[in-house]
Amino acid sequence: MPADSFHIIFSLAVILTAALIGGRFAAFFRVPRVTGYLLAGLLVGPSFAELLNLPALVSHPDLDELRLISDIALALILMNIGGQLRTENLRRWKQRLLIFSLTETLSTGLLVGASVFVVNYFIVQQTVTGLSLIQTSFFFAVFTGTISIATAPAATLMVIREYEAEGPITRLVLTLVSLNNLFSVFAFSIAAQLLVTPNGGIISIIYQLCIPLILGGSVGFVMSLWAQRMELPSEYKILLLGGVTVVAVISRYLGIEPLLSCMALGMILADSSPRWNRLLKALNEVDYPLYVVFFVLAGANLHIETLARIGLLGVAYVLARTIAKLASASLGAHLGGFGQREQRWVGMTLLAQAGMAIGLAATLAKQWPEGGKLVETVILGSVVVFELVGPLAVRCGLVRAGEVPLLSLLRKRAPQGGMEGMHSVANHFRNNLGLPAGHNLDNPGDILVRHVMRLNVETIHHGTKFQELLNIIAHSRYDRFPVVDDEQNFIGIINYTEIRNLLFDQSLSSLLVARDLVSSAHHSIPPDTPLRIALKTFQKKRNISYFPVIDPDEPQKLLGILSQNDVLAAFRRIDLEE
Repeated sequence: MPADSFHIIFSLAVILTAALIGGRFAAFFRVPRVTGYLLAGLLVGPSFAELLNLPALVSHPDLDELRLISDIALALILMNIGGQLRTENLRRWKQRLLIFSLTETLSTGLLVGASVFVVNYFIVQQTVTGLSLIQTSFFFAVFTGTISIATAPAATLMVIREYEAEGPITRLVLTLVSLNNLFSVFAFSIAAQLLVTPNGGIISIIYQLCIPLILGGSVGFVMSLWAQRMELPSEYKILLLGGVTVVAVISRYLGIEPLLSCMALGMILADSSPRWNRLLKALNEVDYPLYVVFFVLAGANLHIETLARIGLLGVAYVLARTIAKLASASLGAHLGGFGQREQRWVGMTLLAQAGMAIGLAATLAKQWPEGGKLVETVILGSVVVFELVGPLAVRCGLVRAGEVPLLSLLRKRAPQGGMEGMHSVANHFRNNLGLPAGHNLDNPGDILVRHVMRLNVETIHHGTKFQELLNIIAHSRYDRFPVVDDEQNFIGIINYTEIRNLLFDQSLSSLLVARDLVSSAHHSIPPDTPLRIALKTFQKKRNISYFPVIDPDEPQKLLGILSQNDVLAAFRRIDLEE
């Protein structure tokens, strides 16, 4: 075997082994697995080894050789994130989403830029050849401000997936992440063209911003046509992997931003393909190992040595971006007419920052070496902080928002200890040799409803008009809808069948509001009900997809919802762990 091939295979083996160990440590300490993968990569990578003056298990040349895996994984993630910008999601929130996103991005960019300007102008007083102090401070402010808008899509998506987060806030977060990165790339490209390479003109700006959208959109539309001729999940997987690879390669060849191209691919593919959900389901069956390698490589590429060099500018960037994301998201949610949960917790889910920021900073360092190198150092150092803290913040925000089932937080220990695992393996081996060994399993039916139910419930105000109600239903995955009054007290349930019967009577439907359609004779379930009883209830009520969870002591208090899918998933998950 050639020496180069051996090094690559050895590095990949180290990365996968480190991922397994890092994932188990993360589970033990009840933190997102993404954090475990990043720390594992940091420990086996060259940055940590150089700090201790030790040989690295995964060297810089090895990281360069394995970059292809990272590029494909990131392309798939960006395609997935781009799919959140499909028309259905944008229509759901209408102008409220635009108000939220613009407020959040503009406020973040301005606050971070202003902080960096003040610190450099009055304290650090760093200048660049050919620029005065005020000009240098202005350049630093513009570029750090535009880069600060970007949010790491990979870490956010993986935390959502690991903790099975689901609900309106989760969908909102994914959409905001997409818009954050779009705005960041657009603003950075325009600023770089105007300040660093002004000779390029408007044509260069149009080329850098429009060609990626045209390329990604064209390939996405062709893929949607091709998907219609496919039936097998294996074909869907090949189509997606091939499509994002083609887009990434052509983008590199044309010298355009592959991040924009892949997001445009996902957006058009999600909008144009009737099989988008099937494509995603097929991809989810094979993509996880790619993402794991991506995060370990991301950890190995972290430059912890830059933490000592970021200075006051780096500290200002980290503090200002943290405050800006939290405050601007709260303000944006308020101005956009979103609820208290969105105002309080969405900001935390937007803190993660990684590859997008590094890529923009590296581009700036090439285009403007005199000052771009300093900006790149600040970004590389701050990414170490945001990459490690970001997943924890995303987890906290989603849990506090009530979009993570409690069971997803409780099942983080290894299903078996070392000796117990050895005993199980021995018993299984004996069983295959014809010497079966019995064992007892805990009954998953003893888990309570409160451990599985989803806390963040999409409710309908009792005064909602019929046409607005139809719009809500069109974007909901449920067929029953809880209704609350002005004090958020639970009134009852609206069944889709009641609405369907009124669709053909326009004269009557124009007079109705939500309270007129409420059925007070609804079926509910207490939070301390064991899952085995809940499952039997679902079996008796076959036409019901979920039950409202009601406090028996306060019948008007809606605690959450329990769906049949979550109950079945809990049984299946426990069985697998046993």
